[in-house]
Amino acid sequence: MDVTAEKPERRRYDILHSTRPLQALLLTLAAAITLPILGARWYTGEIMWPLFIAGYAGAALAFTTALFWDRHSRLEDEVRQREADRQRAAERLREEQERRMVEARRRFGALELELLRLKTSIDRTKLEQHHYKHFFPDLPTGSWGAASGPLAVIVSDYELMADLSTFYGHVQELRWRLRFKAQPDTDEAMVNSMIDTLAAQMADAVDVLLEQVREEIQNPQVEHIVGAPQTQRPPASGVARRRQFTGAIRAQTPEEIERALAQQQLAGLEGSPAAPDGTS
Repeated sequence: MDVTAEKPERRRYDILHSTRPLQALLLTLAAAITLPILGARWYTGEIMWPLFIAGYAGAALAFTTALFWDRHSRLEDEVRQREADRQRAAERLREEQERRMVEARRRFGALELELLRLKTSIDRTKLEQHHYKHFFPDLPTGSWGAASGPLAVIVSDYELMADLSTFYGHVQELRWRLRFKAQPDTDEAMVNSMIDTLAAQMADAVDVLLEQVREEIQNPQVEHIVGAPQTQRPPASGVARRRQFTGAIRAQTPEEIERALAQQQLAGLEGSPAAPDGTS
């Protein structure tokens, strides 16, 4: 079946169907005008019948004119009402889309301030933590705790959200290692290397995250609402995206080191059997 041939016919049917009251009005007008003329031309008897036909045609013309014109006006009002409803719905969706963008800018603005504080604390940790037994820098996580839920719903940059979640997990890990170091029975030399390694990795990660968060403040990437008008997004500034470090650091206790050395067999160190004269 040729679908392209059916579309014009369907369109013509829709047009005729939508203007049916107007067609009926035009047909009635034609009948009301034509019937008196035909009756006066072909009927040669008494004048009562032409008058009757003319009176009936006039009454029908007046009645159908008012009836069908009212129907036609109501159809036009319904079309205008549907268009107004569609425009109102589109406006509500556009406002919701703008509200999401404003919300994303506000949340990322708070995260930028918190990441700046974390960057300062991480830099201090790299430089100073090995000099002190008790070293507790400012490591805030409140803005991320308040913003992670709403941002996860409206932000479409899932990689950035995953990187932020990983980074704040490292913040919690850094807190734990600093508290573990402060315990009286903890070997500081062993823990200092673990803290320095983690702090160095976090220092690199926080610089990348700051660039991405600042880009989101300028041009937030939010989920597009179906039906909302498309907004032109400026081109990205070319920030390099990368995953944060998720490796693990394992330290061995002296007992574990001794057991590992005892299990090793180094070739050439066993020696040869002793000679009868006592030499090896």
